[in-house]
Amino acid sequence: MDQTLQVPFLAYFEPTHQVLLVRFRGKFTIESTLALNKTARAVVERYGNVIAILDFTDIAEFAMDLRDWKELGHNRRAIRDRRRVLVASEPNVRGMLTLHGTHQSPSHVDDTSVVRTLDDAFRELGIKAPKFDPLPL
Repeated sequence: MDQTLQVPFLAYFEPTHQVLLVRFRGKFTIESTLALNKTARAVVERYGNVIAILDFTDIAEFAMDLRDWKELGHNRRAIRDRRRVLVASEPNVRGMLTLHGTHQSPSHVDDTSVVRTLDDAFRELGIKAPKFDPLPL
């Protein structure tokens, strides 16, 4: 299935380390988060709670209001009690993602980190030579 026509991101799964990799692109909207939540729920249903890497390096525009970010921070995540690494190369995007983390419930604050590159995410998680397979969406 051609993921480019279906959702605002590409999703991959690494079975050895049980990692979901989501690579956003283009315009990031509230609909992007809804599509991510749907995908994450499907992954949890199939594989259980997994580590998640969310890659924002190819985002061209964040088209969300600040109140949307705050609301997202208070919503219950589909994947819980596992590490989550957010990847953003642009300093202003890293700042937004870090701020978003401050609105997460206290039980999730320590499981999320923001890094500059995908390689940094792999290092942070102790993952060497990952083999990601595309997820059909």
